Amino acid sequence: MSYTVVFFDLETTGLDTERCDIIQIAAVCGTRVFNAYTVPRCAISKEAARLTGFSVVNGLLLRHGEAMPTVSLSRALTSFVEFLGSFRGPVYLAAHNANRFDAPVLKRMLREFSLLQEFERAVSNYLDTFLLSKRMFTNFYSYSLSYMVERFLDKSYDAHNALEDARMLQEVYHAWKPGRNAVLNSLI
Repeated sequence: MSYTVVFFDLETTGLDTERCDIIQIAAVCGTRVFNAYTVPRCAISKEAARLTGFSVVNGLLLRHGEAMPTVSLSRALTSFVEFLGSFRGPVYLAAHNANRFDAPVLKRMLREFSLLQEFERAVSNYLDTFLLSKRMFTNFYSYSLSYMVERFLDKSYDAHNALEDARMLQEVYHAWKPGRNAVLNSLI
């Protein structure tokens, strides 16, 4: 049985999975791309602003001082679910640290906008590539996505940009060539 892996990432206002808001949601699968920015409904923490370069000035979302095109959070999530629904199943939605961060934040937001059931029809499971990397490779000093990109792809990239994180995660995953059992054991 085959499956489709869609790689995604979120940029948020902070690390509190119960309170943070989504600033950017992006996904890639092969050459297909989804990317949406939203003006957050709460303040961006100093640490998140420092890492991501996002700020809000006069109601505009800026990244490193440049205005980003935004849509409402409702529109971003609805479009994301539609994007996921366009793939043949089963669909595994992969993120680096999905279990502890991306999945709880996304699930909370989808529930808030009454999109969780539609999402669950489109996506079979989450795949946590952080857990996958720890199962596949022992004794690394780091399992961060940046380290994995450097080690397996020998490059650096614009980390903390959800689209670039998703693209690099897809490339790293293909470099790893994980077996079916490794993938199935890393589903959450």
